[in-house]
Amino acid sequence: MAVQKSEPKYLKIVNWIKQQIAEEALTVGDRLQSENELSIAFSLSRQTVRQATSILENDGILERRRGSGTYVASTRIVQRAVTMNIGVITTYLDDYLFPRVIRGIDQVLTNNNYSMQLAITYNKVENEMKILEAMLEKGVDGLIVEPTKSGLPNLNAELYKQIKRQSIPCVFIHACYQGLSFPYVAMDDYACGKAAVDYLMEKNHTRVAGIFKADDIQGHLRYAGCAGELKKNKVLLQEDSIVWFTTEDLDSDVVENFEQRILKRLDGCSAVICYNDQIALRVMDLLARNNKSVPEDLSVISFDNSNLATLGPVGLTTFTHPKEELGRVAAENLMKIIHKEQCEMTVKFKPELIERDSVREQ
Repeated sequence: MAVQKSEPKYLKIVNWIKQQIAEEALTVGDRLQSENELSIAFSLSRQTVRQATSILENDGILERRRGSGTYVASTRIVQRAVTMNIGVITTYLDDYLFPRVIRGIDQVLTNNNYSMQLAITYNKVENEMKILEAMLEKGVDGLIVEPTKSGLPNLNAELYKQIKRQSIPCVFIHACYQGLSFPYVAMDDYACGKAAVDYLMEKNHTRVAGIFKADDIQGHLRYAGCAGELKKNKVLLQEDSIVWFTTEDLDSDVVENFEQRILKRLDGCSAVICYNDQIALRVMDLLARNNKSVPEDLSVISFDNSNLATLGPVGLTTFTHPKEELGRVAAENLMKIIHKEQCEMTVKFKPELIERDSVREQ
């Protein structure tokens, strides 16, 4: 005789909220009872209540507002045709990290009989808009998105709100847009910044420069981690030793000006923290062209542990990027949302340093 499985406890709350909406006891804009009130009413833990409301948030039915509570965002679930296609949107698809991240995503999607619809934004907001519009029109069962210029105001916020309203499951990778409550999988960029400073402090570096990306939130977080740890170690952060750059600064027609800014800001420093391995190799090449060497004249540390880390004359000390694992976890979480299972809203990979020869003891 088959044993009938009991209904998960959180579904009692999910179904009750849906019933309240169906009976118009709750409508768009209404505030839901607090976690504590629902916990008492259903004799369930607050964690179970949170699990239920998170599922309805992912479905676009509820909306959590910081410091205010949880509100009804939609009173209907849009019935979409099943396509067995997943939209995957990344900023680039070069031989840096992206092929391995995509490989991790593809393995999970293939194992679940889904096909991948891949698109590249080249970190341009207009491209992201066109891609999202096309995917919404064509139809996908879910999205995995690397945000475009996540360090700037999100000009495509309305499209993502539309994705919420249409109950299209969506998971971000590498970063997330502020103000949008989608799950995301990323490196712990703040912790990476802290760890970089700690390592340099162990090597007795106290005049530390930094090169960070202004238009991606990873740059802000890595800078914040570095700045906070320098302050903790009672080392003054020299603002004239920090270089902020954007995607456009790497264009060939303006890169010379960018390099001159770097040389000026590195003057007098014993070490530099680079936004990623691509920037680190540019710095090492720039130093070589100016008759300076790594690590004798300047120590260099960066992030990602890409294939570039061993291409230069000096092996690069860098924090590793989870690559395939990050893609796999993002895709697995998307599958959980599609199958109405609970997934972690935030997954952050802790920093892991790969020591090579680009940092010396002072």
